[in-house]
Amino acid sequence: MTDRVYCYSCKIHHPRDEMQRLHTSRGLRWRCKRSLMAAQTSIQERDDFGRRQTEINREKARKLVEQSLVLPQDRRFQW
Repeated sequence: MTDRVYCYSCKIHHPRDEMQRLHTSRGLRWRCKRSLMAAQTSIQERDDFGRRQTEINREKARKLVEQSLVLPQDRRFQW
């Protein structure tokens, strides 16, 4: 079994000891303690956390798109 678990809240894999299982309307889900703590703060802090996480996710998605746009003939030169 893997030692990393996917957080449905922040969309990142975390070590299992940083995660907590929650009962949701769709069943049991894993959520990181960082996002749980952020949800318990003030509205402003919670919104700031969400904005930062959104930027992290957008940057990650942009990098994946850039990697997939590399032409097959150019891939052999990447190390």
